[in-house]
Amino acid sequence: MSNPNSPYLVKLTRDNCVLVLVDFLTGFLPGIKTIDHGTFVNNAVALAKIGQIFELPTIVLGDEGGFRGQFFPEIAPYLNRGVHVERHTPSAWGAPRFVETLKQWERPKVVIGGISIDNCTLQTVLDLLINDYEAYVVVEACGTDSALVEQAAMMRLTQAGAVMTNWVSVAAELMQDWQTPEGEKIGALYQEYSRWGGG
Repeated sequence: MSNPNSPYLVKLTRDNCVLVLVDFLTGFLPGIKTIDHGTFVNNAVALAKIGQIFELPTIVLGDEGGFRGQFFPEIAPYLNRGVHVERHTPSAWGAPRFVETLKQWERPKVVIGGISIDNCTLQTVLDLLINDYEAYVVVEACGTDSALVEQAAMMRLTQAGAVMTNWVSVAAELMQDWQTPEGEKIGALYQEYSRWGGG
């Protein structure tokens, strides 16, 4: 039986959530073995476009250069509207600007995806949960080097209180009605980026 007091029963809206994109950098892509690279980049772009469509406050994590490479070229056009946060810790909570930015926005829910689900994404989500944020992990915009490690990470995140979800579900939850101004844009997004549209 579901807990009627659970904050997770309050659906995502464009006014109660933020988006966090973790390390979508070309230098990390070779380590992703749990999902086809083309599909992974496709999902990352779709997630970034959802942030654009609903004008979600967005934090972009990742430092370009050296072994990290560059942000995926396909996603780069959607990153300019986000707040870029550099860090030297696996968890973004170790970066004061990350914490300060979230506090300024005063939104309880964080939609997050990125590389990798067992490291920087996981560590960031755990700290979000410890600090009373509600975390929604977009699993197909994450990934790691083995299916076993990915499963263990999702189990730990779920046990800690995060919700596992996907970008199609996030888009539908934010949209709520096809007759809203965003409905046509989400329909086009599904057609271009999801298998529901034949992609």
